Amino acid sequence: MTALRVLGVHGVKNYQPGLTPADAAARLTGWWDSAMRKGLGLPGRRAAALAVRVAYYAHRLHEGTAHGDGDPAVLDGETQVLVGSWAGLFGAPAGVAHGAAGGFARAAADWVAGRYGLDQRAVRVLTASFFGEVQAYFTDDARRGAAIGDVAAAIRELEPHVVIAHSLGSVVAYETLWTYPHPPVDLLITVGSPLAMPNVVYDRLRPHDGPRGRPHGVTRWINIADPGDFIAIPVGGIQRSFQGLSADLTDAVGAFSFHQVGKYLSCGATAGALAACLPPD
Repeated sequence: MTALRVLGVHGVKNYQPGLTPADAAARLTGWWDSAMRKGLGLPGRRAAALAVRVAYYAHRLHEGTAHGDGDPAVLDGETQVLVGSWAGLFGAPAGVAHGAAGGFARAAADWVAGRYGLDQRAVRVLTASFFGEVQAYFTDDARRGAAIGDVAAAIRELEPHVVIAHSLGSVVAYETLWTYPHPPVDLLITVGSPLAMPNVVYDRLRPHDGPRGRPHGVTRWINIADPGDFIAIPVGGIQRSFQGLSADLTDAVGAFSFHQVGKYLSCGATAGALAACLPPD
């Protein structure tokens, strides 16, 4: 093996306006590559040991999607109900988690921000973006299929040894690896993943029949989550809800950076998993 081929699958808030999908993928690839090399501390002489590419699908979910303009209260009623369900996983009172539509999702996001001691505005923005894109993915089969098709094409072209999938990207990668025949993948790494989130994600995954588990053709699966990442919940849920997981790791990627992909890509847990796969010096 001359280089470790790594395919990234991005999460929410990654639409790149004004760029073609190819140029957007190239921009994200540069960010991911830099973060991974930082974590690995690859010396210059080993630059060729890592080959990174990011599969871009954000354009499939962006157009026509209600992103809430940074305010969960602007999301449609059905999506706000999902926000309430999510807040309920943290123990939000019934009046917060199951309030009437028309703005209660903002109160739910604010309650979560208070529980974690986080900036209210930042939590509102991430909540609106995450739930807006998740709902677009799960309720529009055409867009869902297009996103999966983009990731499948990237897997066929790169034939990666490792697939790293972040946030909603872990959902797209999971369904892609189950849906399409693909070259063998040595390692799937999911970071900041909501795969086990009931109602919002877990119960809507395909395939529907049989137990959830490591996709066929994937040798190992490692999940990594910051303990304060309110998207990667419930804590320990992937280990409990999916069969064939090799490891379910926690790593504090940084205060107030709990869901940033760059922090996940450069953290010790990710670097350790990748380092074990690198070709010999």
